[in-house]
Amino acid sequence: MSKVEQKTILNILILYFTSTMLIVIAFAYSYYVTEKEKHINSVKNTLFLDGKTLLSELEKLHNRISKTITYPRYKEFDSAIYDIEKNFIFGTFTPQNIQFDQEYYYDKGFDYYILKTHHYYLGAAYIVIKKDGKSFLNTVAKKLFLILFGSLFVIIITSVFLAKLILKPIRDNLQLLDRFIKDTTHELNTPVSTITSNIELLQKQPYDPVKFQKKIKRIKNASMSISHLYEDLVYLTLKKHVPTNNELILINTIIEQRVEYFSSLLQSKSITANINSHENTTLYIDQKKIQRVIDNLLSNAIKYSPKDTQIDIIIQKNSFCVQDHGIGMDNDEIEKIHERYRRFDSTQGGFGIGFNIIYTIAKEYQLDIYIKSKKGVGTCITLSW
Repeated sequence: MSKVEQKTILNILILYFTSTMLIVIAFAYSYYVTEKEKHINSVKNTLFLDGKTLLSELEKLHNRISKTITYPRYKEFDSAIYDIEKNFIFGTFTPQNIQFDQEYYYDKGFDYYILKTHHYYLGAAYIVIKKDGKSFLNTVAKKLFLILFGSLFVIIITSVFLAKLILKPIRDNLQLLDRFIKDTTHELNTPVSTITSNIELLQKQPYDPVKFQKKIKRIKNASMSISHLYEDLVYLTLKKHVPTNNELILINTIIEQRVEYFSSLLQSKSITANINSHENTTLYIDQKKIQRVIDNLLSNAIKYSPKDTQIDIIIQKNSFCVQDHGIGMDNDEIEKIHERYRRFDSTQGGFGIGFNIIYTIAKEYQLDIYIKSKKGVGTCITLSW
C-alpha cells in the first residue's frame, strides 16, 4: 500500500470516526436524558408513596394518647420532619441544606423528596424522604459504556471496510492509468520508429522506385496508426466539449471512404475488404462520430485477422455489419468488450478503447449492437437502427 493510499485511508478513518462518534455521543446523551427523566418520575412516585406511608404513621402517632412516641423507621428510606418555619423536628438522618423550594432533587448520591402537609401531625409541615440514588447512575453508566464500546468497535470495523471500498475504484483507476501510459509509450514507439527508420533509409540509399514505394507505404501505415490513436484519444478526452453536428449521412459513402483510407493497412496484411451493398442506407448522425465507429470496426477487424483473409462489410437498409475471419471471442469476452481499456490479446497492441468508443456513440444515438463471434472462426459486428 502506497503512502498516498495510507494517508487517504487515515483521513477517511478520522473523518468517519469523528462524525460517527459525535452521532453516537449525541445518541448516548439523548438516551441518558430520557433514562434520567424516566428514573426521576419513577423515584418521585416511589418517594411520594413513601412520604404518604410516613404521613399515615404520623397521623396515628398524633392521635395516640401516650406520653412516649416512637418515630417510624423504614429500611427502604430515611426521613425527617420540619415545622412550618422549616425547623428540624426529628428524623432518622441529620439533614443539611434541605432545598424546600423543590419537590424533588438529587444530591451527593441521594434522592430527596419534599412532601408538604397541612395536617401538621406532630407539628410537621414538611416531610423529607431520603433514598440512595447511586444504583441508577451505576446502571446507566454501565449501559452507556457498553453502547459506546460496542459503537467504537463497529465504527472501527466499518471505517476500515469503507476506506478500502472507497479506495478500490481509485486504485483500479491508477492501475488503468499506469497501464494506459505504458501502452501509449509502446503504441507510439512502434510507428514512430518505423517512420524514423524508413526516412533514414530513404536518405542514405540510392533511389530505387520499388524500394522507395515500399518505404513510403510503411511510413504511411505508421502515420495512419498514430492518426487513428490520436483521433480516438481526442474523442475520449474532448467529446463533451466538441459540438455535435448531426446530419443525414449516406452510410455507403462513408464506409467506402474509410475502406479506402485503410487500404494500405489492408494491403500490408494481404487482406481483402469486400463491400456488399444491398441498397443505400442513411443515418441521422454526426459525421465524425460515425467515422469513429466505422474506423474502429475496420481497425479491429484488420488487427485481429490473419494474413490472406477477407473482411466482409454488408450494408442493408437500416444496418451494416463488419465480419472478419480472425481469432474470434468467447461469450465472456463479448460481455466485457465495451469496458474501457479492456484487452483480450496483448500481442495485438492497442489501448482497449476502440469498442468503448463504438459502444458510447451507439448508446448516444440509440443504435443496437449485435455481436456474433466464435473462437478461431471470426467475428461479425452489426449496427442497426
